[in-house]
Amino acid sequence: MRPRYHYAPASNWLSDPNGLVHHDGEWHLFYQYNPQGEDWGHMSWGHAVSRDLAHWEELPVALRDDARHMIFSGSAVIDVANTAGFGANAMVALYTGAMTGEPPRQVQCIAASTDAGRTFAAYPGNPVLDLGLADFRDPNVFWHDASQRWIMVVALSADNSALIYGSANLKDWDRLSAISGAGAPGEVWECPLLIELPVAGGGTRWLFKVDVLQGGPGSGAIYLTGSFDGESFQPDGEGWKVADWGADFYAAIAWHEPRDAQGRPLWIGWMGNHAYQGRLPAKGWRGAMSLPRRIGLRKTAAGHVLCQEVVAEAAADLPELREYSGAVPIASHARMEGEDWRIVLEDGNGRAIDLMRQGGVLRARRMDESNPFLDAIRDVPLASHAPVELWLDAGSIEVMADDGAVSLTLQHCFSGETIDCRVEV
Repeated sequence: MRPRYHYAPASNWLSDPNGLVHHDGEWHLFYQYNPQGEDWGHMSWGHAVSRDLAHWEELPVALRDDARHMIFSGSAVIDVANTAGFGANAMVALYTGAMTGEPPRQVQCIAASTDAGRTFAAYPGNPVLDLGLADFRDPNVFWHDASQRWIMVVALSADNSALIYGSANLKDWDRLSAISGAGAPGEVWECPLLIELPVAGGGTRWLFKVDVLQGGPGSGAIYLTGSFDGESFQPDGEGWKVADWGADFYAAIAWHEPRDAQGRPLWIGWMGNHAYQGRLPAKGWRGAMSLPRRIGLRKTAAGHVLCQEVVAEAAADLPELREYSGAVPIASHARMEGEDWRIVLEDGNGRAIDLMRQGGVLRARRMDESNPFLDAIRDVPLASHAPVELWLDAGSIEVMADDGAVSLTLQHCFSGETIDCRVEV
């Protein structure tokens, strides 16, 4: 059954969000996509747009693989001042070209659109950045006002590190600095993000987020906070933290602009996991996005922590789950209050999600007798008594706690229009 209020393509494989950009009232969501089937392969950029973050229109494939390379992850910008020469307000996509043949090589390329992202033309001078490496990918690019240039952060995946580059024109890139992975859990870095975020109560800090493909905590999304002066990122020294404690929130990147009244941008992640995504039941399509979330920072005893808040308009008019017993609509929202409670969701076919808050700990257990690789238990300490929000849809559940400082995202294989619910308070 398709998601009711999360974005999923009409058919075929979807994974990492790419090229998030806002232009002329439209939120653009590009993403890793296989135009030829629901398994990973033939990586290209799918494309969808929305004006309200709730209703998405799927558009034709934006960037398609060819005999020379697949189109891996990246970002997009609006070149307001025509720095690249493609025209004022051109939409420029920056992506990794995964070259075919031996030896394997990943390079950074650009393509431009002058019709609001409906069609792109690859730059004839591609690649714009080539280190001759097999694992060099996922450029995230933004305009940095203070230094008056474009900044790119890109992963050296096999080395668990990232590089920062600067450019005046999106074509010629100078290496500025590196970000070390010293002390980081897991291995194989992907999908970096460097972005300035507001701190509740005043001020800003910079967030560096990266996803680790193997051995990482939670969903694999980890982050540092620190400062950025236009050349180098200096961590605060507070250590690596986890962005999402579930198993299925990967490769999240942000719309750098526009921001809300608090200065918070939006980001979105792929609700998937490469460890088992290809083994989920075939449905003609595979993969969905999380709900868009506002992100900011809060200073705590543990340092600056990332706080996420689901955009309300993305899940409006959902019935409140706590009002139901027995059969529960597959599209529901819950706001669980109190120190101790338990909510069990199950479909009667050996599939269940058991959420429990007890003694300052949030426990999530996912069970699936037909797909035991989906079995998972997550224990997350909570620092506050704030309500816990739960967003249930066909195929997924998103949990927000500690006023957004804890998030937990899980896929599920519940079937049918409703599922059974038991709440213990």
